[in-house]
Amino acid sequence: MLLLLLLFLHSSLSLDHTAENREYQEKAREMFEHAYQGYMEHAYPEDELKPLSCSGHSTWGNFSLTLIDSLDSLVVFGMYEEFEESVNKILLNTNFSIDKNVSVFETNIRVVGGLLSAHLLMERGRMSLPEGWPCAGPLLDLAVDIASRLLPAFNTPTGLPYGTTNLLYGVPKGETTVTGTAGCGTFLMEFGMLSRLTGDPAFEHAARRALSVLYESRSKIDLVGNHIDISRGEWIFREAGIGGNVDSYYEYLLKGGFFFEDFQLISQFRVLYKAVVKNLQHDFWYIWGSMYNGNPSLPSVSTLDAFWPSLQILIGDIKSAGRTLSNFYSLISHFGFTPEMFSLLTGQVSTGNEIYPLRPEFVESLVYMYQATGDQMWRNMGKQVLDSIELSTKTPCGYATVSNVVTHQLEDKMESFFLSETTKYLYLLFSDEHWIFDKGVWGNISVTPDNGDYRVCAPNSFGYTFTTEAHPFPAGVLGCCYSRQRVEEDLLEQIYPDENEEAMKGGIFNFPNRLLNLMYGETKSDDPSKPHPPLCSSLLHFLVRTVGAVRVCPAWEDPKILSQIGVNHCPVRPWYAKYEMYGIEWSRLPGKKAFRVINKNNKK
Repeated sequence: MLLLLLLFLHSSLSLDHTAENREYQEKAREMFEHAYQGYMEHAYPEDELKPLSCSGHSTWGNFSLTLIDSLDSLVVFGMYEEFEESVNKILLNTNFSIDKNVSVFETNIRVVGGLLSAHLLMERGRMSLPEGWPCAGPLLDLAVDIASRLLPAFNTPTGLPYGTTNLLYGVPKGETTVTGTAGCGTFLMEFGMLSRLTGDPAFEHAARRALSVLYESRSKIDLVGNHIDISRGEWIFREAGIGGNVDSYYEYLLKGGFFFEDFQLISQFRVLYKAVVKNLQHDFWYIWGSMYNGNPSLPSVSTLDAFWPSLQILIGDIKSAGRTLSNFYSLISHFGFTPEMFSLLTGQVSTGNEIYPLRPEFVESLVYMYQATGDQMWRNMGKQVLDSIELSTKTPCGYATVSNVVTHQLEDKMESFFLSETTKYLYLLFSDEHWIFDKGVWGNISVTPDNGDYRVCAPNSFGYTFTTEAHPFPAGVLGCCYSRQRVEEDLLEQIYPDENEEAMKGGIFNFPNRLLNLMYGETKSDDPSKPHPPLCSSLLHFLVRTVGAVRVCPAWEDPKILSQIGVNHCPVRPWYAKYEMYGIEWSRLPGKKAFRVINKNNKK
């Protein structure tokens, strides 16, 4: 009887958590809907909403920034009618051929990223797909248009970009040559995706060159500064940290390495990560210090630092991530929000940095942590964040920036990232089942003729990776447009330079047969008595190599019918299986779904 009672109590507690989590998921949805409708009614087509005066204003370019930035959020929230209506508004009214100076960094992460993710989620968003999708489409055309207007900023002696460019005339005369580290190193996800979809290598080349220059400019103790002279490649502000003006550089080294399967970038991140932990970590806070000797220069932490645990989780440093998140939660418990800057020396909010502009970084890391551990504690922290925002910042037409976390005074501003990031992460934090967390084991594989070749695509397989603006990019789309692209991939040649190795021709990574056997040799057939047919045609090679298809579909039995295939629903290997051949151990922690965690202490 006692055992049954304990089981009942355990079940009741679980049900209570489930009901409460669903309640908060719905609260997050209502928060997004209120802010989105407020923007559309009172601010569109201006860039952002002024939630106290219920009006709009131009901030980053005067091209309906908030709407572009939140397009994929509509899909995440399942607001499909609004998604289609918003896409049509953007296509009808957007014109980037304007005499306007814009931030190269902000325009890339908010506008290029927003357009690309909306384009890639058209199928998820239940829209009619344009001919040639995902390799073509009007949203992709807009992304190419605006990104092409950013490219002149990279035309510098070092390849590091200017911080500002004019959409019509290029870099303004007299523009400063000093750019933040993040402003130079946060382009690979968006520009790399553009190159893979269009076949134009210029975008990815520009992003990779900038990343390379930044890494080569690190100090002897492997730290980087926060502002650099792009004409000479010399550091101007030599304080190292993980916060503002540096943060997303680290993020794109790691995520770009995972997403594009570039182990050189992952190795670079590991070098920098070790240096940050060694020199800048103090009681699991990360302060600012000299990039040359690590000596502390500013014993303060920023609300932007709260993104760092999400990267730690991706490399398996779960314990350190939890300590840092707990540190930030102590600030939230005290102030209700994370201040822009907090002094560890005085234990007070830094003067002039009392603002909280509804930033997402803490909740972002909570999403990763919950997916990695399944511990309800992290969701409970998110509930307090949501309650604080709802209680203190809600207005009749949106949510306002907190200008002072001590007094909770508000400012008439709602950043676009509140809709693209903060509300989205809150919603996903309390979501038990959502397609964004799919493991990527199943997907629609489309095989269509393409100028005498074949185009193979599994756009919704292999899971999703968030950009720094929380725009989800599907990894499965990277193989969709290969027959048209001219992007060079030489990473494997660097790792396996054996010229005697017989390479398969015409592949996205030129995997040698030996490596393919390592990658897919353990794939089991549903019927053990029927072995897999041999890889007997170049198209079969292409299918396995590009989309990681497992050979259990009817198409594998007769290669002759492949050319007639429209769409086949086939099992595919999760893309992280490709890392097996490099000896990297992938672990699946309890509750983890789409987020991949490298855990070197937990070998399979």
